[in-house]
Amino acid sequence: MRDVALDACCLINLCAAGRVLGKESSSGDPPRHGRTGAGASPKAISGIGLSLHVPSKVAEETLYILQPDPEDPGRLVKCPIDLEYHAAAGLLHKCDLENREEIELFVQMAAQLGDGEAACFAIAAKRGWAMATDDRRARRFATESGLAVITTPELVKLWAENTQASDEEIAEVLQNIQRFAYFTPRASAPEYAWWAERLGR
Repeated sequence: MRDVALDACCLINLCAAGRVLGKESSSGDPPRHGRTGAGASPKAISGIGLSLHVPSKVAEETLYILQPDPEDPGRLVKCPIDLEYHAAAGLLHKCDLENREEIELFVQMAAQLGDGEAACFAIAAKRGWAMATDDRRARRFATESGLAVITTPELVKLWAENTQASDEEIAEVLQNIQRFAYFTPRASAPEYAWWAERLGR
């Protein structure tokens, strides 16, 4: 299974998606991010087919998604993301800069990128992992350095193909990402045509 270091944008998008990181309601309800009981956690059913790693710098930046206000469903409110919820199920794996080489590369890249992207870059480069990011600057640096790069649309498409998700389920996931994470891929992004087609554009 391929190892991938996720940046904050991709991670927030996956958390907002609902079905991709854990089993969620098919009724259009937003994804849950708190435990539903003592020790409760989602089942490990992401279906992406990749080993998803979250550097500590990224975890610090992954704060919240939007969800409907229980008292006013037409209004969106911030909902804290509990990454432990997904880590407990084995869907996400914590990682950190581990040695001098990774730290030095992180410092070098932090002058060009945000801390989360720089940490992903350093870890992926030194460990032979792929890097998941939607940031154009980070994608360019990674590609120029020979790193494999994957974006949110590509991650969601992998999930859709591996789980044989229905058109309705795919559309729900994409709508959740756009509504609860305020993310829509640029027309130049990989798999933009697939994303747009699934939303009937």
